[in-house]
Amino acid sequence: MLELIALAITVHELGELAEELYEGVEKYGKDIGKAKEEVRKVIQSIQDEIAQKIEEKEEVAILLALEAADPQGQNTRKAAGRGATDATINAAIEQKIPFRDAITQVCAAADRMPVLSLRKKKGVSIKDLPRAKREIIEELLSMSVEQLTDVELEEFFVIRLKQLAVNLLFEFVDECLSWASPLKCEVNFGPPPSFDDHPVEEATKLQRLGKINPFYPSPFQYRKGSIAADLMISEYRHQRPDKGNIFAIVEIKFPGDRIEAAQFVAYNQMLRRAAIVKTERAAIRFQNKPVNSGGRLSLFRYPEDIAVHGKKEPDTPSEHEKKEEPKQQKSEKSSGRSRHSRKRGI
Repeated sequence: MLELIALAITVHELGELAEELYEGVEKYGKDIGKAKEEVRKVIQSIQDEIAQKIEEKEEVAILLALEAADPQGQNTRKAAGRGATDATINAAIEQKIPFRDAITQVCAAADRMPVLSLRKKKGVSIKDLPRAKREIIEELLSMSVEQLTDVELEEFFVIRLKQLAVNLLFEFVDECLSWASPLKCEVNFGPPPSFDDHPVEEATKLQRLGKINPFYPSPFQYRKGSIAADLMISEYRHQRPDKGNIFAIVEIKFPGDRIEAAQFVAYNQMLRRAAIVKTERAAIRFQNKPVNSGGRLSLFRYPEDIAVHGKKEPDTPSEHEKKEEPKQQKSEKSSGRSRHSRKRGI
């Protein structure tokens, strides 16, 4: 499986196109070895981190206890820094969640992947590539060539590869736990008003349809209004990860990725539908009241929202804003619609 992860991050996604689009191909062989070592170092600790906590109990009570002990830093507790200007987003940043340590480890590993350090060749764009290689990029990023023409490809490409690495690591941990991990990546719901559940192959294994990127095209990717949760935490890990089994939705944003209120409004709309599903399933209700929440909604910005246990916290909000603001403004001028608005079909 480690070989598959490394290949997915290198040969299939990058190796086919790197020769024409990116510089630094010569050191690729060495970087593949380093990438595998990164995966090897982190995967066992993540599996142990999750298994240690969920093997004790698998009820909601343990998730609530982990949530209460969430090791947030000051930028998270008070919603400071990147994206923290909207009430909905601020609430998502401050939302306490279980497994912040595991999420931090996975994002840190993805951010350290040596193979993500390639630089685009000057004067070469996606339009210059042969059709077969353009299709690889299109499937990898789940966007058409027309959509990609107004995207800052290098920046978006690196962000998407980091997200891919995160997904592969979480998926690998899920397989190690016989598809009973409470952490499920790229769970799709859509479109409204029903927000159909993501198909499963087994009781708890999410169906994957992509050929190059196993997570794309997602089942509802191109249907308007569909949403894809970067990470879903299930209430009951031996049950299907559907609307009636959501403990929390976690949206993960690396530096350079856009944070938009519309995406979180769509999540809240889906969670309201999930509350109805939970009410219909509830055998016992207190004073016959319906369930008032379909689950928590959390925004995890890496590295601002990493787990803090008395360690030095990441950059101050002002330093991150200085780094990110110019790129975001430039992207807004070039397209008028966000990359994630297109990805989510919002």
